[in-house]
Amino acid sequence: MLNNAMDPQLKLFIISDSLGETAQRMIHATLTQFPDISQIEMKKFPFIKSKDELIQILKIAQERNAVVVTTLVNPEFNIVGQKFAQEANIPYVDYMSDLIDIIQHRTNCEPILESGALRKLDEHYFKRIEAMEYSVKYDDGKHFTDIGEADALIVGVSRTSKTPLSMYLANKGYKIANIPLVPEVDIPDEVFKLKELKVFGLTASPNYILNIRNERVKVLGLHGPTNYNSIERIKDELSYAEIIFEKLNATVINTEYKSIEESAFYIEKFL
Repeated sequence: MLNNAMDPQLKLFIISDSLGETAQRMIHATLTQFPDISQIEMKKFPFIKSKDELIQILKIAQERNAVVVTTLVNPEFNIVGQKFAQEANIPYVDYMSDLIDIIQHRTNCEPILESGALRKLDEHYFKRIEAMEYSVKYDDGKHFTDIGEADALIVGVSRTSKTPLSMYLANKGYKIANIPLVPEVDIPDEVFKLKELKVFGLTASPNYILNIRNERVKVLGLHGPTNYNSIERIKDELSYAEIIFEKLNATVINTEYKSIEESAFYIEKFL
């Protein structure tokens, strides 16, 4: 007997105490294995708050001959839903309970049973991506337009680990701008006007910076002394940096022989 063109071949009810996105993704992945199914009716019932509400939806599913797919983390909802579905002969797929039980017994860890945990994880992920994009854009003084949006501004002379530190913090979700301090290059006035902006000044001893710059010069294939790796030039830059630190009311961090993690930990205490 042919299916009525108006009657879906497959009816799916997605029930969740959050958005139901997890079940929807799983269903879409499963349906890719059935390219010949052309008529699908999918209804989503998110943010289930009570057992009565759940039972009402299951009754409709029974009437509509629908397959029920759930991602309910509330154990009571799951017990009620599974019992009703079994008695009413409703096809019922619970994506969460069995795996939660297996992981709990295998690890002896208690699940948090928190609705929307995946969504919160996704939000944290996108926050990190946004922070990394911001920190790349505002790396090395390339831009100043929206520098006030930064969670922190890092300033310092060349080779004090500004960029690695910015990227490390960005990967943790912080928007970081950084500006190299060069005596011949003025910092825009708007930076000094951002009184609420947390500023961190990176510094180290002249000889420490000299050694790092000497290595940098070798990597670049240059030979002999340059202004960049001159001890007198480095001392001038550090003196200029101290003036800027004071003007910006910066918290000064000596990065000499410190790991990126150590410096980041110190900054995070302020953020």
